[in-house]
Order: sequence, then structure tokens, then C-alpha cells
Amino acid sequence: MFFESDESFRRERMVKDFSFDVVGDPAEEKPRVLIVDDEEVVCSLLKDVLGEKYQCIATNSASDALKLLEESEFDLLICDIGLEGVSGIEIAKEAKSKFPELVIVIISGKGDIESAIEAIRVGAFDYIKKPFDLESVESVAERAMKHRRLLVGKRLYEERLKKLLEDRMRQLDYLSYYDPITNLPNKFLFEDRLTQLIAQAEYSESNKMIAVILISFDQMKRIYSTWGARFADIVLREAALRIRACVGAESTVARMESDELAIFLPRIEGEQDAVEVIQRIKDALKLPITVENEAILVTVSAGISVFPKDCKNAQEAIKNASAALNRAKESKQETWFFFTEELNEKLLRRLEMEMGLRRAIETGELELYFQPKVDIPTAKIIGAEALLRWNHHESGMIMPSDFIPLAEETGLIIPIGDWVLKNAFHQCKIWADKGYNLTVSVNLSPQQLREKGFVEKVEKMIRETGVNPMFLELEITETILIKEPEKSAEVLNKLRKLGIKILIDDFGTGYSSLAYLKKLPIDGLKIDKSFIQDISSAAFTSSAELVMAIVNLAHNLRLKVVAEGVETENQLKFLRFIRCDEAQGYLFGKPVLPGMFANFSI
Repeated sequence: MFFESDESFRRERMVKDFSFDVVGDPAEEKPRVLIVDDEEVVCSLLKDVLGEKYQCIATNSASDALKLLEESEFDLLICDIGLEGVSGIEIAKEAKSKFPELVIVIISGKGDIESAIEAIRVGAFDYIKKPFDLESVESVAERAMKHRRLLVGKRLYEERLKKLLEDRMRQLDYLSYYDPITNLPNKFLFEDRLTQLIAQAEYSESNKMIAVILISFDQMKRIYSTWGARFADIVLREAALRIRACVGAESTVARMESDELAIFLPRIEGEQDAVEVIQRIKDALKLPITVENEAILVTVSAGISVFPKDCKNAQEAIKNASAALNRAKESKQETWFFFTEELNEKLLRRLEMEMGLRRAIETGELELYFQPKVDIPTAKIIGAEALLRWNHHESGMIMPSDFIPLAEETGLIIPIGDWVLKNAFHQCKIWADKGYNLTVSVNLSPQQLREKGFVEKVEKMIRETGVNPMFLELEITETILIKEPEKSAEVLNKLRKLGIKILIDDFGTGYSSLAYLKKLPIDGLKIDKSFIQDISSAAFTSSAELVMAIVNLAHNLRLKVVAEGVETENQLKFLRFIRCDEAQGYLFGKPVLPGMFANFSI
């Protein structure tokens, strides 16, 4: 009878449980079975039992069996364990090592149980005992074929998995060196190619030069914010295709940053060659790029560095081209600049300032000054604006206009802004604990307003400092309200729900429509000091008329008005006459540290 060991039972369960059996087409030929036994009667009996379902071939010789296995494919090997001259275990071991998907069933006599189990250990699937039970033979064969399909299925699964992994590795390898949006080389591949090119040039006797051009798309950030990332990616891809067509096959065009491409031009005769390429690019972009029925005009600014004149290696070439590009972007025109030593010195100063600014956040060089705000009708100090200063350990006091633009560029404005908010809130709480109910105003950067989780961050600061939000004001510029009105309004509404008041700073310097004021969640306006400074007793100037109009408009919309930059009694007298609500400026006091603020009459 068929001996059902624990191992064979486990395999049977695997066959039943696994769902990826490879089922052959019924029209295909029968599975092939090789029967090896030195008794002719055994071979004939097995062929008779299995012949209906299987294509059976029998042999009495172990060497013939191995030869048949080499010459053609079999699904099942049924082999006697006691062959003359060669052990069935040896055949099973050799056959399994050469043909992993071949299923082997051992035939054993009454006294060969231990040998049959040994055969299973070396790779046989199961065994049957002499004398045969015909049903058990069919059952073993059926189980063996299920196991065969399992093995083939496992191989196919592993092959598919291997292919998927290879495809993914190729994809990852591609993404390591290429940009998925434009299919251009990325900055790593660009730098690697440029490094090789410069190395070749250093050993060449040619006097030709290598130009590195960095290109920035002037409108790309606006396109992203207006139409979204998918739309902007299509514009970028089309622009990149046009630019690639403007340079020769030996040149490389790469995507360096979100809105920057880089080009190197090998073996140019002179700087004019680089200028001609930029001109071709500008001409290629004159035709609008059409996306979703929108015609988009794209312009570029560019910076150029030349090897060996401006640099010694690829890193310097890219850095210097970037400095020239920054100079081009500062000019606010669709233009280009070559790198110069003056730009290099400026770049070094910029890097030094950036490093110093990072250090300032950590070492306590940042300081908050407070300028008093006065209630015009009562002439009492009712609040203060928090103003940031950088007290550099070597250079002394650095004003915000000298470092805030850099902070905005580098993203340092976020940690700096957090520091300002937290310290301003803390100082407001200190004054409240002393009985001074002073409102503290803080300027917000557009980047802070765009930051994900900003409202939650402010709420946490309020909770940690214990400040009453009714004494807090946050000031924003007109610019962000014009560019991102819906998103800004959403954030401002959440801030107002915390109890914070919102003011528009430097009102009148932007190009906003006055009609949008009634739609925005704001509490007041701060009139820019440039209008206040034009007010004098000598004449009723156009600035005075404009200030009067702003105050009347704001009051009609139930908004508070604060005048900035008040320096003379005549200016204050005029503001009182038109019923402006609050004022700040040197007439009432310069910005001071918190410890000196008590010197004002509060």
C-alpha cells in the first residue's frame, strides 16, 4: 500500500492550497513519464496503469534512463530503488540536481522503507511499495503531477518576479540619472559628463573652450501656482524639447532644479558661440506653448561660465554659471550674464551671510525690537510692532532689508519666522502679566502663510506661551493676497478664528483692487510710510488726498487704519483731522529692545 509520510502529506496540502497551478491546454500532449525498473513485469504493469493519462516510456537500465532524461523533457520519473549496479537514490539525486522541476517517485520493496525515506531527503517526491496497490499508484502519479505543476508555477512566478525586479532596477537606475518629467539627464549625470569633458580638455592641446549655461524659466513658478503641477510639467517638457533642439549632438541639456536647465557646449571657439545658442533658445520659445487650449509664453534668463577662463572643474563651472544666472534674474529682464570676478565676490559674500544667518538662529544673534503704536485720539501707547534685527558677532547690527531676501531665497525664513512669532508672543504675555494690555504686531512672510500646518503651529505657540490671542496682530502684504487670494483667505480665516487680528501691511504700494478688501478676512490696513512722509503743512498734497481716501474707505468697510512712518506733529495733526485710528513712527519712538520699552509712557 502507499505509505503516506508527514512530508508527503504536507506537500499534498501545499498543492491544494496554492492557487497558481500551471494548467495545461487539454489539446496538448499527455504528461511524459519515465519508468525505470529492472523487472519487465513492473514496467509493463505501470505502463498499463498510467498509460491512459500519461505518455509512458520504460527502461531497465539506469544509464539509459539518465540518457533519456538528457535528451528529452519528462514530467515524472518513477524509479526502482534497487536497480542493478546503481542505487535509485543516486539516480534521484543526480536527476534532481539536473532537472529541478522533474518529480521523482521511488519504487521500494518491503524492506527498503528506510532507503525510500533517504531518497525523499535527496529530492524524491514520494514512494510506492511493492507489491502495488493500483489505486495508490494512480493516486501517487496524480499527486506527483500536481506537485510538478506547482514547481513549474513557482518557476514562472519567480521568473516574472525577477523580470519585475530587473525592470524596477532599470527604472531606478534611469531615475538616478534622468529626470522623469523631461527625460533629460539630471544634475548628477550632467556634472559627471562635464567632469569627464573637462578632464579630456585638460589633456588636449586644443585652445577651444567649454561653455556652461544655466537657464531659468521666468514664469514657471506662476504657471505652477495658476494651473497646477501637471499643467506646468507639460509646459516644461515642451520647452525642454525646444531647447534640446537648439544645441548640437555633442552638447548635453539637463534639468538641474524645478525651473532650471543646464547646458554644456564643448569645444566652442569663443564666448559669442554661447550667446548665439541662447539667442536660438529665445527664438525657439517665442512661439507660445499650447496646453489645454491655453497659449503660454515662456521666457528665460541665463547665466554663463566658461572653462578654463572662469573655473577649474565642473563644480566651479556650475556654481559660477549659477551666480551669473542670479545676476540675470535680479535684472528683472529676459537677459543673460557671463560670470565675472565681481559676481564671484558677491557670491562669496552671499554664502558667508547665509552661513552666518544659519548660525545666528542657533547662537542667539537674532533680536526682537519693538516700536510703539499710538491710539491717535487719546495719544496713548496701545501696542507695538515686533521688528527683527541681526546683531552679528563681528559686523554688528544688520537690518532686515539686508538679510530677509536671502532668508526668503534659502527657506531660512521659516525657522526665523517661527522664532519671531514665539518670542513676540512670549513678550506680549510678559507685558500682559505686568498689567500692560499691549497689542503686539508681527509681519508674516508669504512663505509662512503657504506653509502646511502653519495655523496649527501658531495655535501651539499660543498655547505654549499662554498669550491671549486678542492682543495679537499678524501683518501680511498685498502681494500674496493678489497672487493667491483663495488660499490666503482660507488661512487667514483660520487665524482669525483663533482670535488673532489680520492687517494688510504697506497698503497702497501694490496694485490691488479696492473692491477685494470687503471680501478678505482682514481687520485693518497699515498705510505705507511713503504716503505719510509726503504730508506737510505746506500744501494739501496728492498723497494727503490718497491717505484721506484710504481712511474713509477703510472706515466704511469697518476696518481699522494704522499710519506708518509718522515723524512730525503736522503729520499727526492731519491724521487726527481725518480720524485715522493709530500711528507709529519716530515721532513716538524708535524700535527698542523689550527692556527699554518701559521708558515709553505705557
